[in-house]
Amino acid sequence: MEKRTVTFVAKMDEFLQSVVSQCHELGISEDIHIEAIRVDQLPFRPITPGSLVVLSTKSIVPQVESYVPPGSKLIVAKRMLPYHNLREMLEIPKGVKVLLVSDTAETAQENVELLRASGMDFEVYPYYPGADYPPDVEIAVTPGEAEHVPPHIRKVVDIGFRVIDLSTLLAIYAHFNSDNFQKVTARAMQSLIYITKELNKEIQHAHLLSKYLEAIVNRIEDAVIAFDESEIVRFVNQKAVDSLNLHGVDVVGEKSAVCLPPDFYEAIQQCEENEDVLVDWANKTYFFRKMHIVMEGSFLGSLILFRKAADIEKMEHEYRLRLYSKGLVAKYQFDDIYGASATFSQVIQIAKKIARSNSTVLLLGETGTGKELLAQAIHNASPRRREPFVGVNFAAISESLLESELFGYEEGAFTGARKGGHIGWFELAHKGTIFLDEIGDASGAIQNRLLRVLQERQIMRVGGSKVIPTDIRVIAATNQDLQQMVQEGTFRADLYYRLNILPIHLPPLRKRREDIPWLVEHFVKKYSFDLRRPPFTLSAEAMKALLDYDWPGNIRELENVVEYLAHIVDDEAYSCHLPFLREVTHTPLPSVVMDQECEAMIAEYGKRGFLEEMTAILQQLSQGGQGRYNLVEQLQESGLQVSSQQLRYRLKLLQQDELIHVGKGRQGSQISSKGEALLAYLKSSRS
Repeated sequence: MEKRTVTFVAKMDEFLQSVVSQCHELGISEDIHIEAIRVDQLPFRPITPGSLVVLSTKSIVPQVESYVPPGSKLIVAKRMLPYHNLREMLEIPKGVKVLLVSDTAETAQENVELLRASGMDFEVYPYYPGADYPPDVEIAVTPGEAEHVPPHIRKVVDIGFRVIDLSTLLAIYAHFNSDNFQKVTARAMQSLIYITKELNKEIQHAHLLSKYLEAIVNRIEDAVIAFDESEIVRFVNQKAVDSLNLHGVDVVGEKSAVCLPPDFYEAIQQCEENEDVLVDWANKTYFFRKMHIVMEGSFLGSLILFRKAADIEKMEHEYRLRLYSKGLVAKYQFDDIYGASATFSQVIQIAKKIARSNSTVLLLGETGTGKELLAQAIHNASPRRREPFVGVNFAAISESLLESELFGYEEGAFTGARKGGHIGWFELAHKGTIFLDEIGDASGAIQNRLLRVLQERQIMRVGGSKVIPTDIRVIAATNQDLQQMVQEGTFRADLYYRLNILPIHLPPLRKRREDIPWLVEHFVKKYSFDLRRPPFTLSAEAMKALLDYDWPGNIRELENVVEYLAHIVDDEAYSCHLPFLREVTHTPLPSVVMDQECEAMIAEYGKRGFLEEMTAILQQLSQGGQGRYNLVEQLQESGLQVSSQQLRYRLKLLQQDELIHVGKGRQGSQISSKGEALLAYLKSSRS
């Protein structure tokens, strides 16, 4: 039986590849042998005698005719768009201007005709290199030739190369008198059924999205009406229905001039685009705003938003009140404070009991021990938790401003005083809690006034003559020794005893070291999230260094260290990364444990055949940090032929075993205390 052969000829490999793939997908290659030849290959690759020659386009007929064997038939393929890739193109709105980009004028025009024949509703302009096109076009569609798209086009939809039309495939089967074409149409239908299912899913998703957006718009405070370009109402939210009394009236799909109240329609006709306009309508004043709906450069309609002016004024008043009290909220709860140590757990238990009362609290502790965090937790656990929490730092405000900020002032009290006066922090804290941080830095004059407030629970503004009662709870804090200051005469004794009613001593971090690992983990998560980076870990050496450090800055210093590490380390932090260590800490490990670890590592490296190389690398690094390329040269000079890639792998193993620290970029690698211990063990075992 004579072999059935079809030879496809085209200028581009991409087209030939797509045609061959199409023949395989539709099962044509099961019935007919498929060949694919580029035009420029014809002088070297003869066409099989007796084959049916199918050309990609009519323009290459003159170049191919002379190479067609006698008895072979030549036809020009009809082509169609790859419908299975058309989904993104279906999302282009109706009426939008679109460039159809191809490599030549002929193929560009052919593709435009195919798009129009397929029922696409946008305006299509053929484009090929050097052609003119409308300047406001923002979208381009191309059948696999995106390299020709003009650079300013915002969105490119690449649908892939055109494929062979079913009519051409039918002609191929007819040429060979084959009756198997039904199989081809069946497989083509499978593809159509698949894309139909996908489109149905998209329709269902779009329907759900429409309902979701409708629910959102129905819950906003503005009344909303949307029209299309023909002024037909397309959407009305519930607020607009209520405002226009459209209950029981179906206005969607109707002309706005017909279905809306005449005076309302006249009012919106007078609105300019994107301008807030005050309109008197129905005996009330409204704010109107009209916006054009434009998608992909095409006008699709208008959106009207309106609301009563009285509602906006009420909202503005509430906003001003909230803005004025901004920051007067305690963020932290007792659940945000962690401590496993016995001393700190006792502090938390005492604080929880104290929180229930209204008595004054004095928090004593070093800088960074969390006094303000504990003060906020006490406030949030107290009956005053729904009232303001006002924090005042005496060390952060100048003496000249402190009195007026604490107690407020009347209009004209001094040069530069604000018109209408100024409310002070004690007034802002009314019914709530005032936190007096760094109370030990208060001047003598401020101490005198504070004593009066604590005794009488009354204040008087600067320049004022009226006594203002205040209902507040006071929490004070200091890192100074107030008793010593009383003895030295720098702090009033009577004020100290007014403050020292419920004292709480916060232990420094060095006395609750068992809490450090948890705090580190908490801060690692926090700053990894803030920096949008993966969390990192700390090596055993680094964690030991944290546990051994005295932490003069306490938890605040620990948090700063972790934030620093989050910026500079990759996957793991080592002791050499810790900012409070100026050089790598060489802390000797217990000898018995170290000997066991050394023996295990030596055995493992020996089994892999790396021991000599690993030892040489550690010896080189013991003389100082080095980069990878320098290490390769040093090892090769000593007779070890190690490539850069091999060295990278060995350095990775040494890093995993914490024998070295690998720096980024030009920092090079450094030997760790563990690595030095291994070298010493090797030396002693060989001697």
